[in-house]
Amino acid sequence: MTRAVLAWLLGKLPPLIVCIVMAVAAQHAHAIDLCDQYRATLTREAQAVHGLAAPVPMFISQLRRESSCRAGVTAWDNGRGLAQFMDGTSLHVVRLYPELGAPDPYSPKWAIRALVRYDGWLRERVQGVNECERWAAALKGYNAGLGYVQRAQRLSPTPGQWFGVTEDINAGQSQQNFEYSRRYPRLVLFTEQPRYATWGTTLCLENQR
Repeated sequence: MTRAVLAWLLGKLPPLIVCIVMAVAAQHAHAIDLCDQYRATLTREAQAVHGLAAPVPMFISQLRRESSCRAGVTAWDNGRGLAQFMDGTSLHVVRLYPELGAPDPYSPKWAIRALVRYDGWLRERVQGVNECERWAAALKGYNAGLGYVQRAQRLSPTPGQWFGVTEDINAGQSQQNFEYSRRYPRLVLFTEQPRYATWGTTLCLENQR
């Protein structure tokens, strides 16, 4: 239906009905979440890699933060697809996990499979006194690079404590990049994750900082 036809139809309705129609349409548009379409694929892949207690809400929250779950998006820095993989990261991930095949960041299935594996690879290389702190450090590694996290943890008085301690250590980033990457785990875990709490095992929400 063209806008002209829609306008003509609305013009034939009483003003009160027009208001109701527009309000319902606005509510419907607001209710649409592009991430919902990936729930089954993400749950299946996350559980295949991380077990039945996989933090699916965290993974989908990360995709929402990266791309708003838009599979075809390219960022100003050439981050690509759902997971906003840079070209170098895509190549690194397929070297780690040859079963992924050639890099295909604009494919939702490839991006999801790559994200859950790469996040797990990062998690194995950082410290954490519990799963909340460890995944938070891994998320920083995803956004900023693993090296910055490992250096910060080496400088930290309590390297396994991410929030309130190690997250505040700048291990060589520019101030602007440091501030965003410090906030990144908080944005994923505390801003985005609550909306997907019914998707599976959540992290950190029981003692939100």
